[in-house]
Amino acid sequence: MGSNGQSLIGRLPKAFIAIAFLNFLVGAGLGGWMAVQPSAWGLISSIHGEINPFGWLTMLIYGMTYAVLAISAGIRPPKAWIGWLHLVFAELAVLVVVAGWSLHAIMILHIGLGIQFAAPVVFLVNILSAVFSSRRKHRESAEAAVEDRALEAHPLGYLRRDPAYQSTDRVGQRGTDVSLMLFLIGAGWMFIRSLTPGQMDDVSAPGALYLIYYGWIAGTILSVALHLFPRFTGVRISAKMMSVLQVAWGLTVILGTAGLTISAPNLANIGSRLMGIVFAGSSAVYLWALLRPGRQAPATAHVQPASRLAWITSWLFFLVLGICLVIGLDPLSLAAMHMLFLGFATTLVYGIGYTMFQHLLQRRPVSRAGSTVQVGTSILGAVLMVIAFLDMLTPRAAEAFGLLAVGGTLAWAGATGFLLLWATARHE
Repeated sequence: MGSNGQSLIGRLPKAFIAIAFLNFLVGAGLGGWMAVQPSAWGLISSIHGEINPFGWLTMLIYGMTYAVLAISAGIRPPKAWIGWLHLVFAELAVLVVVAGWSLHAIMILHIGLGIQFAAPVVFLVNILSAVFSSRRKHRESAEAAVEDRALEAHPLGYLRRDPAYQSTDRVGQRGTDVSLMLFLIGAGWMFIRSLTPGQMDDVSAPGALYLIYYGWIAGTILSVALHLFPRFTGVRISAKMMSVLQVAWGLTVILGTAGLTISAPNLANIGSRLMGIVFAGSSAVYLWALLRPGRQAPATAHVQPASRLAWITSWLFFLVLGICLVIGLDPLSLAAMHMLFLGFATTLVYGIGYTMFQHLLQRRPVSRAGSTVQVGTSILGAVLMVIAFLDMLTPRAAEAFGLLAVGGTLAWAGATGFLLLWATARHE
């Protein structure tokens, strides 16, 4: 499978995924440091806040998008150098922004945010060129037939387009398209905001962050989950229900962004609470599908116990985040951000990774016991950190730092463990 898998997937997705996890290790390490030494928050909080959404999750989304498109539809960028340029832009942006914050140099920060805006532009151009190139190529029926047979034979062939999942795939594709547009707007907004006179602390407009966190990252993950979940489990999800939730998500992103932009707390509050309802509803759909007995179709992927545990827990985190938003939690608070990034997104990545990475990276499956311990450690760390950040909103704030230190250490250990498990797995 090695050469065939390599030719179908290519090196670019793996490079994005590898760099994403290296960034995650650094970001988790900084988070653990802040958890143990709260006095360091002022020094590294902005760096930590850059690496997690942009160096970790955004880079991972880029890599997984390239990989899934290659396997699901045989779509790959026609010019490899544009993809590698995208990789350079995406990682360089993180490095330059981190340098800007570290040196407290506004000019360097300007340049970094400019590159950070350019990266999704290159990504969009690359994806569109790949789609158009694939359409031209598939006009030649012989070449299309050969490629389809290769996709069918690939171990990740279950990700191919399937009429059984056409309706949910359509909803998921629309979600990823909208999410990318929101990212372009948010990244461009942050770049333009950085060019206006003011302090460095004024660079990150709350409305832009809301677009990126809840529009780009949350929206993309919801869309990718809709594509992967039925293929992993054989359980169908209602396309109509998810379409309604997706439209509602888009409207709440607009409301929340508008409220934060024009300093209208009531509007922002309404948008946030409605967003919470959407998140809770989405979580309920997946949890019901995961926990109910029986399947609607045979599972198409071998899902390890650790992967199933991660899927269930990630949606529980998302459910709790939704409930907290409904009752008034600030969506840009540390508690909300860690529920979204660490509890939901990162735990879901672990679940997807233990199912896909053995074929994507051409490595042997990792130890079941080791993967279960790793996921359990990460979950416990995320839970403790979220509780600590919620406690900081109460009069018991001083008691939360010990809990935060333990949680941050466990979360970092979980991230390190995940990397070590795959780094030490033998090549197939």
